[in-house]
Amino acid sequence: MIEGLRNLMVFAIVLGGLIFFHELGHFLVAIRLGIKVKEFGLGFPPRLFRIYHWRGTDFTINAIPFGGFVRPVGEDDPSIVGGLAAAAPWRRVAVLVAGSATNILLAVIVLTFGFTTGWPDRVAILEVAKDSPAEEVGLQPKDIILRANGETIRIPPQLAAMTYENLGKPILLEIERQGFTQTVKVVPRTEWPKPQGPIGVALSWEITSYPIPRAALRALQETTYQISEIVALPAQLITRQIQPSEVRLVSPVGLKAINDQAVDVAMQLGQLFPVLQLLAFVSLALAITNLLPLPALDGGRILFVLIEKVRGRRIAPEKEGLVHFVGMAMLLGLMVMLVIQDIMDPVLLPQ
Repeated sequence: MIEGLRNLMVFAIVLGGLIFFHELGHFLVAIRLGIKVKEFGLGFPPRLFRIYHWRGTDFTINAIPFGGFVRPVGEDDPSIVGGLAAAAPWRRVAVLVAGSATNILLAVIVLTFGFTTGWPDRVAILEVAKDSPAEEVGLQPKDIILRANGETIRIPPQLAAMTYENLGKPILLEIERQGFTQTVKVVPRTEWPKPQGPIGVALSWEITSYPIPRAALRALQETTYQISEIVALPAQLITRQIQPSEVRLVSPVGLKAINDQAVDVAMQLGQLFPVLQLLAFVSLALAITNLLPLPALDGGRILFVLIEKVRGRRIAPEKEGLVHFVGMAMLLGLMVMLVIQDIMDPVLLPQ
């Protein structure tokens, strides 16, 4: 019971925080550019109650807790002075991009905090198998593997992938032992006894903390890497580098299940990074997803602005509004399907 309440509170903070900061980005940029905002809502209508009223904006809590919105004045009506649709194209794009930009900034801040407080950012050797290539070249337990063939190693699967790609070929390992670095050359064998691997080592994460400047740099590197992975995912699916069975869209119900598992791992390890990893990744996924050129999403609205610039005139507001209405209906339908999927087939993270 207590664990359930704990996990629910963390999930509310994670999801609510991501939505709040996304909409806050839209709101602040709109106000800064002189665009009036009627409502800043957490959750989707119908409205439950108004929290506050400030400078013409109602801050509200709404009944459907799976999102949020900022409702500018004249969102689809360019005849309303001071509204979004009446603003210059660059101002509209700035407001639309601001939500995703805020989520990216939030991810960088969260990751910086994570790299400052403790993050699994290095790979340590736990065991060295007898008569293995690792033993032959003098690798020892507690050695830290810094680089392999010049590539910085940060997670065990990264080194595993490299060894399987270089069976029978030498790999130059840069290791750290008791504060000193040295280089060894190991040749992954093409056959090995179970459960040993090509090199004959068991690996683990090493939790590392950095001073703030280094942590911020690592946060930027990790953010760039995660964004590139998210953007490359469709192409990897098309080219079969990743199988469709390995990818799954999730609803807030599925995200709640992932959140619960991350919180449980964090409690077991006594470390914050599992929850921070989830928060940063979901924030980046939310940022990139919202920029997709799909109706009802920020990216879909940006697409209409770009079409307007190319055509030299805007598409009729009622037509654009209809497209976004249909898009929202389809997205809500997809959400319902994903909720059913996540209830019938709960999400389980790999152990």
